[in-house]
Amino acid sequence: MIKPITYSNLSFSAEKTPNPNNNEYKDPLLKWPLRGAAFTNELGEGLRPLIGSYANLFWAPVFLYIGADVYDKYKNDGIEHSPNSRRLIKEACFQGFASIILPLVAIKGGQNIFSLFGHLGKDKISCNKQEKIIELAKTFVANGNMRAFENNDKECIDKFKYIVNDNLEFKSRSNLLKKVFTSVQKKLKINKPENIEKYAEKTIKELIETRKNLLNPTDEFKSNKKYANFKEALKRGETQTVATKSVLTKMLNSISLNSKVVKTIGGFIAVAFAISPIDKFVEHTIIDKYLGPKIDNIRKA
Repeated sequence: MIKPITYSNLSFSAEKTPNPNNNEYKDPLLKWPLRGAAFTNELGEGLRPLIGSYANLFWAPVFLYIGADVYDKYKNDGIEHSPNSRRLIKEACFQGFASIILPLVAIKGGQNIFSLFGHLGKDKISCNKQEKIIELAKTFVANGNMRAFENNDKECIDKFKYIVNDNLEFKSRSNLLKKVFTSVQKKLKINKPENIEKYAEKTIKELIETRKNLLNPTDEFKSNKKYANFKEALKRGETQTVATKSVLTKMLNSISLNSKVVKTIGGFIAVAFAISPIDKFVEHTIIDKYLGPKIDNIRKA
């Protein structure tokens, strides 16, 4: 999100030379489709729950746009060519807060708030917790634990539940913000330990059952799409172990899709409502009242 700061706030009349033609400066960076590059970071972060690390690619266009915009404001004061270092610094500060920091906070906040809607479902835990358990399950499968506990379902279930409990407890105390968020959830009676344990147990039981059906399919299961994917993997030359892991991982991705969609919607809604307040707050409070005067005083000194 980039809304250029008004030139009245960035230019300095004492340093300007009168323009006899009185030509109004037209910012080329405000024209579409070039202006669309200003919003790519918000698009990427909004989609991050669905596309993962690919969201990082969406940051390249916006950084190029910001660099061009800051340089343009340095050269031009809105009326004529008039390089000014203070205008450059103010524009850079504005873009840093209004285009990067605060929109990111809004998106992450919206995603975390909408994550709590998962508590309304039958599993009674947030979307964030569901996703984390699914990620742990994928690691559990990738490390060969399903095969290691092939003949001992109870030990497999207990092992996975131990991993989930240990990992989630560690994460909650390793990060201050997560610790605060966890405290709020406890007060709201969200993500109760017993519900997390039930979800973890349900997840690992589904994996165990699916694995058994893949290796020893019933006539009914042979018509299942999972088994069809398993057979296709074998035809491609994958070993039975690799093909099983592939099907189980795909199954876990499908389970977590709904929670990711909910978080994605939350992020976009949050930033949509925050766009205008963020611009006004940064321009009129952060720049005009705090950073702007300090930058001017540095130059005067």
